[in-house]
Amino acid sequence: MRTRTMTTDAGDVALREWGDETGARLVVALHSMGPVSTGALFGCAVGPLVDAGYRVVAPDLPGYGMTPALRAEEYDVALLADLVWQWVDALGATGPVTLLAHSWGGAIAMHMQSRSPGVLAALVLVDSGHLDYADVNGADADLSLDDWVARARERRLEVADRQALAEAVEVDADDPLMDDLLLGMVEDDDHLVSRVTPEAQGAALFHLARARQSATWPALGAAGTPTLLLLATEPESAREQNERAGQAFRDAVPQADVRLVEGATHSLVTDLRAELGRTVAEWLGR
Repeated sequence: MRTRTMTTDAGDVALREWGDETGARLVVALHSMGPVSTGALFGCAVGPLVDAGYRVVAPDLPGYGMTPALRAEEYDVALLADLVWQWVDALGATGPVTLLAHSWGGAIAMHMQSRSPGVLAALVLVDSGHLDYADVNGADADLSLDDWVARARERRLEVADRQALAEAVEVDADDPLMDDLLLGMVEDDDHLVSRVTPEAQGAALFHLARARQSATWPALGAAGTPTLLLLATEPESAREQNERAGQAFRDAVPQADVRLVEGATHSLVTDLRAELGRTVAEWLGR
């Protein structure tokens, strides 16, 4: 993994990169908003994509990792979509771009597609884009921004050390993934806390709770953009929800390849790792 900061007219962004920098086939990976999320978490999955000749770039989204936070109102998902398009333009891609997007990243990707229909080479959604979070947790949509920030402050991940973090995220302390997870933490006195602040996390959650991904489905269906949707099946409630929502997505986006992934939780990237990369590389290869 290479890490660098790219300066753009829209501000600085930290990038995690894999593969040939001159490669024409660019995959931009957008991460979730978990407590230790950064673009680096795609590193466990991208090997097969790199082997297949793709260049993968995963930005740290605003307020996460090393990318500066935004003002609260700028976390509106449609505005984030415009921002990421500016980042993509600054990368100087020489051909159509594929988006690989997980959770919050998938919501952003759906709005990117709707704002520039027909531009993407392909869209890969990882347990995202197929539902509106307000329909899943309706009461949360009524929370104020201050409520979301307060909730994020109460739930901010704080652990004593690497071993405690491993236990909190249910990963072996010797797992290579731990090095990437630690990039989402920062030292605070004698312990570790999530690098993302409650203000940034709360603003992101506030706007995601109000975003309507379903409003972007018609544009995606009309554009005919090849789309792969990978859905969690664990726990059983996730399977039931995703069976319903996945079918609704398929009905609206006829070209979508919708797959329920056995044994996968919402943390599908780190659950599947290289298997995810192989699945995506094989699908793109068609």
